[in-house]
Amino acid sequence: MKCSNKHCFNSHRRRFWLLLFPLALSPLALSAETTDTLSSDSRAAELESPVEKTQIEEEVTEAAREREKSGEEDPLMQRQADRVDRPVEWSDEPNEFNFYGSARIRYRETDTDSVWGDGGSRVGVSGQWQYKPFSWVFGRVEAGVNILDQIDLLLDRGGSAAGSKFGDTVFLRLAYVGIETPGNMLTIGKNWSTYYQVTSFTDRFQGAGGSASGTYNAGTDGGYTGTGRADGVLQTRVLVDTSEGVLGFKPFKLNLQIQYGEPIPHIDNVNYKTTVGVSALLETREDFTAGLAYNHANVDSADLDVLASSGIDGDATALALGLRWFSDNWYLGTVVVRLENHEATDEIIYFDGMGWEVYANYRLYKRWWVVGGWNKLTPDSSEVQAGEFKGDYSVVGIRYSFREFQQLVFANVRIDSGAAQDGTGLGNIYTIGVRWDFP
Repeated sequence: MKCSNKHCFNSHRRRFWLLLFPLALSPLALSAETTDTLSSDSRAAELESPVEKTQIEEEVTEAAREREKSGEEDPLMQRQADRVDRPVEWSDEPNEFNFYGSARIRYRETDTDSVWGDGGSRVGVSGQWQYKPFSWVFGRVEAGVNILDQIDLLLDRGGSAAGSKFGDTVFLRLAYVGIETPGNMLTIGKNWSTYYQVTSFTDRFQGAGGSASGTYNAGTDGGYTGTGRADGVLQTRVLVDTSEGVLGFKPFKLNLQIQYGEPIPHIDNVNYKTTVGVSALLETREDFTAGLAYNHANVDSADLDVLASSGIDGDATALALGLRWFSDNWYLGTVVVRLENHEATDEIIYFDGMGWEVYANYRLYKRWWVVGGWNKLTPDSSEVQAGEFKGDYSVVGIRYSFREFQQLVFANVRIDSGAAQDGTGLGNIYTIGVRWDFP
C-alpha cells in the first residue's frame, strides 16, 4: 500500500539519511589528506604578486571549462570543444584505439518500494586515424549494461525470472563513424542528436532529470524521433568562425541532421517519413552559452486516422531554447521547450505542451557540491486525451567528486508533485549512488 501520512513519510526520510550517513563519511579521509596541501596552497597564493594571481585565476577558469566539458554525455561535444579550446594539442593527437567504461549504480527508495538498480552504465570502444594533416576518420560503439541484473544472473541463475538469460539487458547506446576537419564533422549511425546539444544544458542530474525537455520522448532514448540518441542519422556539425575573436565569442556552432523511416514510438506498423533536426549555439570564451534547437518528424497524412486514438494529429515537432552559465564554483542551466505530437503520457497518449527544466550546482567546500533544480512538463488545456497527466518535480541533492564528473558519489531527493494520466500521484524518490568511469 502506498504511504501518504506524515509518519510514513518521516520513516522513509530517516531511512534515506541513514543510508546517506556512511556515504558521507567515506570521502572524509580523502578530504582530510588534501586539507594541509590545499591550505598551504592558499597561504602561498596570498604571497603571490598581482601578475601571478592573475595567472592563477586564469588557470582556475580553464579548470572550470575542463570540468564542465567532462560533464557532457556526448563525446563529440567534448571533442569539438577541444578543437576550439586547444587546437594545437588537437592537431597533434595520435592515432588511437581506446576501450572505456562507466559503472553507475544507485539505490532508490519510494513510498512503496526500494531497489538497487543501474543508472546508465556503459562500455565502449572508440578510435581515430589521421589520414592527412588536420583530417581524421573516427568511430565509436557503445553498449549500455544493466550491471546488477547481469551479476544476479551469474550468481543466482535459479532465482532469476523465467526466460532470463545473460545479455538480455545489454543494448546499443551509440554506433557511428565519421570524418573530421578543422571546420566540420560528418557522421552516420546512432549518435547524440543536434537537439541534445541544447537540452544537454540541464541533463546533468544523477538518477533524475531529462523528463521535460522532450529529449527522451515517449519513454524511449529519443532514437526514433531524433531528439536523444538518434537512430540511423546522418549528421554534420559545423564551426563557423567569422569573428576572429571579436567580442570574445567562440566559433558559431551550426548542427544539422536527417533521418528517414524511423518507427513512431509504441505505435505498431506506422513510421515517420523524413525527420530533420537543426541547432545553433553561440558561446563566449569564458562562461556563457545560448542555444536554439528544432526537430521536425513528418507524419504521413494517410496515417492520421489510425494515429488519432493515440493523440497524434500532425507532425511531431520540438523547439528548445537553452541558456547556461558557469564559474569556478557554480553552474546554472535552463531549457524551455514547446512540444507538439512529440511527448506522451504514461499510457502513451501523445499531446501538445510546454516543458521547462532547470539544473544548478554550487561548490560547498572543496569537492562537495550541492545540486538542485526542477522538471515541469504540462500538456495544453485542450489536450483532453492526456487526462490528468503532468510532470512536476524538484530535485535537491549533494555529491562528492573524486574526479569531477568521472568519479563521484551522490545522494538526492526527488520531490514529486506530478501525476499519471489517471491522476495517480507519483510520490517522492530518494536516491544514493556512485558513478565510476574508467580508465
